[in-house]
Amino acid sequence: MAFQMSWQWQPNLLHHKRKSGPPLGLKNLGNSCYLNSVLQCLTYTPPLASFCLNSLHSSSCDSALAEIRECPFCILEKRIARSLSVDLTLDTPAKMNSCLRIFAEHFRFGRQEDAHEFLRYVIDACHNTCLRLKKLQQRRKGGGGEDEGFGGGTVVKEIFGGALQSQVKCLNCGAESNKVDEIMDISLDVLHSTSLKESMQNCKKLVTARKQMSLLQAPNVLVIQLKRFEGVFGGKIDKAIAFEEVLVLSSYMCKASQVCRVVHAIVG
Repeated sequence: MAFQMSWQWQPNLLHHKRKSGPPLGLKNLGNSCYLNSVLQCLTYTPPLASFCLNSLHSSSCDSALAEIRECPFCILEKRIARSLSVDLTLDTPAKMNSCLRIFAEHFRFGRQEDAHEFLRYVIDACHNTCLRLKKLQQRRKGGGGEDEGFGGGTVVKEIFGGALQSQVKCLNCGAESNKVDEIMDISLDVLHSTSLKESMQNCKKLVTARKQMSLLQAPNVLVIQLKRFEGVFGGKIDKAIAFEEVLVLSSYMCKASQVCRVVHAIVG
């Protein structure tokens, strides 16, 4: 499905309270703070919100998807649309909570879970649902319907997708080895930094071989996970991490893609 990136919610689709008032509060259903925080981040991601408010997924999703149980993207779409349209100050995300296993089979109601892990499962579930829908539509039209895998084009990939380049360079002969991976988010170490910008900078120390990570393709919406646990058994890093409202990524792009790019960021 073709989707034009929009950074504004459509005013005519928003309830007057949501236009000027505070975000809709979500009730904690018992260790569900991880779920609520992810829902709030996704709800206030403008292009995704516009997509859901216009019912652009559910309008093309039909009973053919019954083979994959309930549709995770339809569930998310209804939740986001409700959060941006109801005339309430507090709401209960009961459907999302009762359908945890549709997004992540090992998640259980009432158990503490990791917010970043849940976000990854939600984004992946919606992306894979879009791919399956495209495959079914191609079959109905008489096409091959080959599986496109994770790299296939979907609205989820258009919003969150990017590419990361990992480069290992020998400082003796200058030979370079590059590997490119598609990404939906970036994880940053914050143990020795106090800001997002500082965490993204390289150490710039000369060693026998230098390994460097850089962005090859910046996503339209950059999801950043701050690694707040030191090692496997380490304690939580609870210091404040500063981040600017505008993040210019040109300094963190590989040379082939080093153009000025400003992105909307979700930081968790």
